[in-house]
Amino acid sequence: DIYDAIDQSKQHNAQTPPASPPPASTDTYWGYPATILPCTRSGDDLLVLVNKSYQLPADYYPTDLVAVTDSGLRVSRSGMYIRSIVIDDLAALRAAVATEGIDLTVLSAFRSYAVQSSTYTYWVNYNGGSIDAADKISARPGHSQHQLGTTLDFSTNEIADQLGQHFANTRAGVWLAAHAWEYGFALAYPQGWEAATGYSFEPWHFRYIGRENAARWHASGLILEVWLRGENGV
Repeated sequence: DIYDAIDQSKQHNAQTPPASPPPASTDTYWGYPATILPCTRSGDDLLVLVNKSYQLPADYYPTDLVAVTDSGLRVSRSGMYIRSIVIDDLAALRAAVATEGIDLTVLSAFRSYAVQSSTYTYWVNYNGGSIDAADKISARPGHSQHQLGTTLDFSTNEIADQLGQHFANTRAGVWLAAHAWEYGFALAYPQGWEAATGYSFEPWHFRYIGRENAARWHASGLILEVWLRGENGV
């Protein structure tokens, strides 16, 4: 997911879309199945599996949203929210990167079902109506981890707060890839795993699953998608 549309119900501010989406890999992608199933856990559960097969209800909306800025992190625009359960560890992560002299900013956080619908439509239109192209870079409504309120898209002043795969080579991107799990965050869409995740490599997209869960996930050696499937018994 790479663009926040306007959510009138939460008075989110508009954001100019990037000039182009990140390049899609030529690897085989996992597409949407003919039958979509409801998530097996509540959206409030940190380990709920949300992907191209399992969909959140359209009316799922976290009830404990707080401003991302409560963590002390710099944000690219006002009106971004995250679940309160994330704030303390996000603040600790911010403090850790600061001690390394690394800049970090948040580009995107919670998105409602309605926002994701607008986001997905934007990318379908951007790609000339190609649903296949859009499905590689944006989740359909109900299938986005951002709806959980526990997912963040990061950037840094190293790349002028841009969104793109070049984030992986910044000091911020390298640090997050190595250390984000220590603060409860997991890289959701790693490089080379398009067939498993269904999406292009997103080095900026991290989902919070809690420190204890993240430690277990990291020790497993599995990518998050595969590990969560096991945790959900699917």
